[in-house]
Amino acid sequence: MENKWKKQKLIFIPIAVLVFIAYISVTWNDSTGKKQSTISSTEEARLEQALSQIQGVGLVKVYFHYDNQPPKGNDTDNLLNGYLSSSETEKYVTGLLVVSEGASNPTIKRQLLETISRVMEMPTHRIMIVPMENKGDEQ
Repeated sequence: MENKWKKQKLIFIPIAVLVFIAYISVTWNDSTGKKQSTISSTEEARLEQALSQIQGVGLVKVYFHYDNQPPKGNDTDNLLNGYLSSSETEKYVTGLLVVSEGASNPTIKRQLLETISRVMEMPTHRIMIVPMENKGDEQ
């Protein structure tokens, strides 16, 4: 009887260790992913809030595009890259999509483009600004 119990221990202990390691691995990856998305959503919200304060812009939504490889040229010192990088794999902000109520006005659109380009230290060809659909304008 005691010999049977020893065999069960020999089987059970390695399985328990493997399950524990798998659990730690999954929870560790989930927590770092959540941290990254929380940071990026916070930065997007801060940029949205600042842009919506510009006269004529109206409601604004900002979406970051990330890449694991640093952008070529002088873009490697992007303003948000220090905030949005993780210790394991660094993610770089390589593009922006801005949806704004005032973007249908060419003057507002140009002002948004110049402001975002300077604040984010990003070339204008990496920034896309589109007008927001107004539900009341549909016919």
